[in-house]
Amino acid sequence: MNSLTKKSFMILLLSAFLPASAWADGNIHVGPIEIHPYVSVKETWSDNIYSTATLEKSDHYTTTTPGLRLFLPFRMHEAGAEYNAVVNQYSTYDQENTTDNNASGYLNFKFGSLIGLKVQDVYAKGHEPRGSSSTGFIEKFKTNNATASVTYGLADLSKIQIDHTKTTWAFQDSIFRDRTEDCSSVYVFNRFLPKTSIFLEYDRKNVNFDQTDVLNNLDDSTVTSTFLGLTWEMTSQSKGTVKAGRFAKDFRDDGVKDFSGSAYSIDVQHQFSEYTSLQLVGQRAVNETNLLGSRYLISSGLFGEYRHRLTHKVGGLVRGSYGKDLYSDAVPPATIARMDRTALKGAGLKYFMREWLEFSLDYNVKSRVSNLPVNDFDEKTYMVSVSMSL
Repeated sequence: MNSLTKKSFMILLLSAFLPASAWADGNIHVGPIEIHPYVSVKETWSDNIYSTATLEKSDHYTTTTPGLRLFLPFRMHEAGAEYNAVVNQYSTYDQENTTDNNASGYLNFKFGSLIGLKVQDVYAKGHEPRGSSSTGFIEKFKTNNATASVTYGLADLSKIQIDHTKTTWAFQDSIFRDRTEDCSSVYVFNRFLPKTSIFLEYDRKNVNFDQTDVLNNLDDSTVTSTFLGLTWEMTSQSKGTVKAGRFAKDFRDDGVKDFSGSAYSIDVQHQFSEYTSLQLVGQRAVNETNLLGSRYLISSGLFGEYRHRLTHKVGGLVRGSYGKDLYSDAVPPATIARMDRTALKGAGLKYFMREWLEFSLDYNVKSRVSNLPVNDFDEKTYMVSVSMSL
């Protein structure tokens, strides 16, 4: 372990023996500001750290995540901020070591019962791991996402929401992916049950690359989409949003072929009882390509996690996911467009030592099968972690 990992682990170990009142949730204040520190330390054993079919190497690595959340309520409004660092340190292949930094902040204003305004900014200096990047190498990047959202209640049963989001991407090596995305969205909600609404959503996103590369079929484009959806929060045990619709990606260069298709999104959390819950998250969307020579990427998939409390302090879970990534064009030397199918299955145990302190054991199996076999891989991981969140 490095010095940061050792310090974080010692804090977790010592805190387990302190009185619970000293670490109660929301117990740390500076004036009206609530301070919520957290830290986790995870040890992972992998039999294929490079996520490859031809160069399988096993190693174990430590992931340390210290962070801090701040919350400030004032009158009818509120503000918040968060920062964390994710430090990965490998035992043998230390060239894989990475440090990600994430920061965010928001202001949420309420002007009476009808008008709301929220502004938010999210910054990340992170990386795509080998298993997710199209190059087979770690892809480092910086990204910033700034959003302003206005809501207006038309009547007791209706609401309009207007969002505008600006996202920038800057990659250390794959500079052909550097871009700015400006997205405007309009939502019209109609509540037909006490806590259930149907809504219509329209999005328009302009994508502008820093270096337009027509030769490789990369170009600026406009993506428009329309969705019909349902959102509910019937009780604290059941909430979710599902939507389905169509999108169209129109390239500004007339020589580049446009594309349209279907899209969907699902985010559902349901608690069957005090001890059992289920979460489902899924999406089908058009994304900007991460492969040089391809115009776009269609990604679809579904993730599910089922949790059950075995005793008051011990819980178990099973998880699984399936996804498909379809690239738009064949990239030489390949003669067909790449298509990857990725699956994950796993299980875990959690021990809730205290309300704010938990220990976890996890086992996952991840595999990718591609129509271009050079992109196939299988990976098994075993994880043990301890986390504290106040």
